[in-house]
Amino acid sequence: MSYKVVIQKDRPALAAYLSALYVKSRGKTVTTEIGNSNSLDVGGNVSFTSNFSICRFLARTFPDVGLQGESVLQKTEVDHWMTFATGHLSCANEFSAALQYLEERLTLVTFLVGHGLTVADFAVWEALHVNKLWYDLMARDAAPVNVTRYFRFLSDQEPFKSALIVVPKPQTQGKKKSETGVKKDEGKFVDLPGAEIGKVVVRFPPEASGFLHIGHAKAALLNYHYAQLFKGKLIMRFDDTNPAKEDADFERVILEDVAMLGIKYDIFSHTSDHFDLILSLGEKLIRQGKAYADNTDPETMKKEREERANSKNRANSVEKNLKMWEEMKKGSTVGKTYCIRGMIEMQSDNGCMRDPTFFRCKTEPHVKTGTKYKVYPTYDFACPIVDSVEGVTHALRTTEYHDRDCQYFWIIDAL
Repeated sequence: MSYKVVIQKDRPALAAYLSALYVKSRGKTVTTEIGNSNSLDVGGNVSFTSNFSICRFLARTFPDVGLQGESVLQKTEVDHWMTFATGHLSCANEFSAALQYLEERLTLVTFLVGHGLTVADFAVWEALHVNKLWYDLMARDAAPVNVTRYFRFLSDQEPFKSALIVVPKPQTQGKKKSETGVKKDEGKFVDLPGAEIGKVVVRFPPEASGFLHIGHAKAALLNYHYAQLFKGKLIMRFDDTNPAKEDADFERVILEDVAMLGIKYDIFSHTSDHFDLILSLGEKLIRQGKAYADNTDPETMKKEREERANSKNRANSVEKNLKMWEEMKKGSTVGKTYCIRGMIEMQSDNGCMRDPTFFRCKTEPHVKTGTKYKVYPTYDFACPIVDSVEGVTHALRTTEYHDRDCQYFWIIDAL
């Protein structure tokens, strides 16, 4: 039987991911996928969603791989380390003592249990990797010697290198040693996974509906920092997906403020530059049955999303959806009552995945395109498309977009 392990993009079960990658590398019929939740479906209406349940199932299903230990004593040790990882090592108040305990146990060994990797190593490595305190210690050269050696050794091996791509190390607050050996305060900049000198492209995409505030300034400066650091490019892009809010005067003032901050961008664009492409991709989703037209009133739609109830229009035929789509593009009276929603997952624990709106019908003139368009994409639908076609390699998004990251990647995958 083939098993598929799904790992949630924003809250990944890393130990489970490591277990799946390791078992797969040993020729077992296991596949991995980045999705909306952590899960392993084993058939018979049985599935696992917790990190260590997935680890244990894989280890016990493929005992010859050795992830659960060779003897009863080793299996008990593995359980001990998994409990240790989620308890003492993950508790801020106990972290220092737990680290010292781990240091002593690693004095003369390479792996925690036996002479090879087990899920114990996966669990402890994950607990260290997601902990900012650990990286702060390493940045200040204050981390215990044996734990540092152990952590770095594992991080250089597969499957850990693959896991680092999915979940890069968290930002730290410590001081980092420069190449000259002199310590200097580097601030709270995080490493960019997969970044290469000369190839990094970042963007600053404000909406021209008001003045820049301090959060905008921070975002602009942060993106500019990375563009400079990696000798890459910064795109200055106006998000002008809502004709009711865009204002040419705000665009002018924002550009003046960006210049005042000392930021020099390499490319200047508007989301509206790509409206034809975005509309064609929206129609593509409709034709593929991945999006549908809906005339549910806003209050009812909000209530249905909260209750995870399907809209009556979710079962529309492709032909009916395309007919409603044409009315939206005309800006007709009935068309203005429609919107286009992505057909994602109404039962998702993440509310942003419950069939979000991708297009709405608006007939007011747009500051840049005038009355050419009557249908406009939402920012959430347009952003991943424009990031892709403009060659953005690293999209830095504030924490308010955390729940919407899954939607961002769904759109990229669907298209």
